[in-house]
Amino acid sequence: MRFSQKQLGTVVCVVAILLLMGCEKKPAGKRYELEGRVVAVDSDSRLITIAHQDVAGLMPAMTMPFQVGRGEDWVFGKIVPGDHIHAALVMTDHAELQDITFSHGSDSEGDGTSKMRIPEPGDAVPDFRFVNQSGKPISITHFRGRPLLLTFIYTRCPLPDYCPRMTSNFREVLQLLQANPALSAKAQLLSISIDPEFDTPKVLQAYGAQYTAKTDPQFQHWQFAMGSPEEVRKTADFFGLAYNTKDGQVVHNLRTVLIGGDGNVVRVYQGNAWTAAEVARDFAAAAAQ
Repeated sequence: MRFSQKQLGTVVCVVAILLLMGCEKKPAGKRYELEGRVVAVDSDSRLITIAHQDVAGLMPAMTMPFQVGRGEDWVFGKIVPGDHIHAALVMTDHAELQDITFSHGSDSEGDGTSKMRIPEPGDAVPDFRFVNQSGKPISITHFRGRPLLLTFIYTRCPLPDYCPRMTSNFREVLQLLQANPALSAKAQLLSISIDPEFDTPKVLQAYGAQYTAKTDPQFQHWQFAMGSPEEVRKTADFFGLAYNTKDGQVVHNLRTVLIGGDGNVVRVYQGNAWTAAEVARDFAAAAAQ
């Protein structure tokens, strides 16, 4: 059987992934989180070449083409080289990208393309404005003077390793901070919805109460917030969070940020591999400064 050059590229892609997996047979539907910068788009062959970061449990950072899953046709004609992409790399009898989301960046690479910028420690956080679960206006400056742990969620998120995991981790972080009276008084957590049209203050209050009933029933240390679609998008872009709406759901990557009492970024946590204990230690160190 002869392969065209494009077909051969797809075969090489899959073979390379399998070799990097050590030729170990993986369970059907095994999902890996993939994030990186788009290098090339081939809609005819349904391939996106990505300069990606390390894929935990699978392979190191490199540049290679990936097959796009059949349910992700919407990206073609929209995604372009230089975009910041996040997707699930799903391994079945082949490898394909699913749950794709991307953002157009503004920073230029040396090749003239753009990428999403992830803030670095010391960067000042703009005074983004929201409305919390009680309908009260709040902003980033509202939290000045004490560290703030911030993440993004949406209440209808169906993937257990995404928003539910972030929210469960936040509950554990708060519990760890509350175990230390000095830290308990300084604890500040904020979960921002990326689905503001559905996640009204009333919805956020009901959602948050499921997690804060025992740890913070009055939402004194952990707030849930929404804002205008424009303000939420600006906030997400600043912190490097990519999200798009697809089939009534929000596909997105994960971003959690520790902000110091001075309003500057202390640390950015990408993905869902971080632990509550790790973040609680970082919070304690920031509070000590």
